[in-house]
Amino acid sequence: MPREIKSANQQLQIQNVAPNDFKDRLIKLIPAEIIAAYVTISGLIIGFAKNNPNADKSYLLWIVILVLMIFTPVYLMKILGVSKKVQILFSTIGFLIWAFATASPYTKDILGFSFELIASLILILYTLLIPLFYKG
Repeated sequence: MPREIKSANQQLQIQNVAPNDFKDRLIKLIPAEIIAAYVTISGLIIGFAKNNPNADKSYLLWIVILVLMIFTPVYLMKILGVSKKVQILFSTIGFLIWAFATASPYTKDILGFSFELIASLILILYTLLIPLFYKG
């Protein structure tokens, strides 16, 4: 399945291709490969830090987030053939939210709640709401 979201326009109607529905847009806006890479790398870093009490995992996690954030648009454009800038932007933001919700290097509480809890709530809302509004 191509990753670029197909919107309802005349070009698609001429080609007899249906626009993507909510489920398809939802799947295409999640950069699953990048998220999987982050979850794997962060797991390795956290596991290493547990065995080495002097190691500060937060700096390395910030670097990994930065590198993958820069790599996400490149991956979407060059590997998956996505050319829609808004889709690339939403997917990159989605990666950042996933990263902070799964293994955040930011550890301070906000209004008495852990940052990871707040990021997880934002993740749920973002993942479900963006495909409702972004049609391609």
